Amino acid sequence: MNYVGLLMLGVFVGTLLCIAVRQTTNWSNSVKVVVGLLGAALSGVVFTFIEKMSGGSLGDSLFMYPVGLAWSTLWLYVDQAIPNVKSSDMNLKAVGWLHIAGIILATVLVLMLLLSEDFRSLLPNDTQQAVQPDRA
Repeated sequence: MNYVGLLMLGVFVGTLLCIAVRQTTNWSNSVKVVVGLLGAALSGVVFTFIEKMSGGSLGDSLFMYPVGLAWSTLWLYVDQAIPNVKSSDMNLKAVGWLHIAGIILATVLVLMLLLSEDFRSLLPNDTQQAVQPDRA
């Protein structure tokens, strides 16, 4: 069940990052803003804490964190898609509908990852496999 926790952690951190970006009004020192946001998103401290609390390895569930980050970003920008769909400009309308289709597709994929062990097995695993040298 680690995968559910890491997905929700990704959603939580992704939500905070998106809100921070959207609320930033002073982009004059954008390097500090971007470095701070990336540091929060990619911090390994969270994973170390979770790994210690779970008493073992995170295993394949580690890859659910970036899935949660991407999923939350799609959902938080849905308010940008709605005006685009209602726009009279055909390009904006197409972008809006593509965004909504992307949200639906991403939600279906996340649900499949959560509900299907077979689908989760398609994610990369973190087990290191030694490569044997070719001996001819």
